[in-house]
Amino acid sequence: MCEDVARGCCYLEVRFVHRDLACRNCLVSSRNRENRVIKIGDFGLARDIYKDDYYRGKGKELLPVRWMAPESLIFGTFTSQSDVWSFGVLMWEITSLGEQPYIGKSIEEVINYVRDGGRLSMTLNCPSILYQLMLRCWSTVDARPNFKFCLKNIIALRKNIEDALLSPVDTI
Repeated sequence: MCEDVARGCCYLEVRFVHRDLACRNCLVSSRNRENRVIKIGDFGLARDIYKDDYYRGKGKELLPVRWMAPESLIFGTFTSQSDVWSFGVLMWEITSLGEQPYIGKSIEEVINYVRDGGRLSMTLNCPSILYQLMLRCWSTVDARPNFKFCLKNIIALRKNIEDALLSPVDTI
């Protein structure tokens, strides 16, 4: 699933900033793993990056705070690098089997936590090497990888890891 989204993001980052990468905005083609394809959807917040070097939110837009990079939270600046941050959160969502990021924290608490350097912790079903990639996605803007790097690492991980049974997540 992460690989499919990373492929889509490689295509998008040449021209668009999505601004709302999250599992809720991904389309799943099949329940059957072997035939499943994940597509990125909901381009309601997307912006053409050739219009400006970055997009700055205006007014009182409803923005996906739990998926937003610190520079987006603080300055309202959105770039392909802020999409990389969101991709890290999306990978966390996948490995958590759909938990809400920063569960139990209010929007204000999330903003302060992320601005102060707080990051999501590794989930039960996450290989440590994938979590290391997530942490790179949550680095400072200049230290974040691009989507091509993310895709390359996800493909390498998939080739070098066996499928495992997922541990159930406590839903209470």
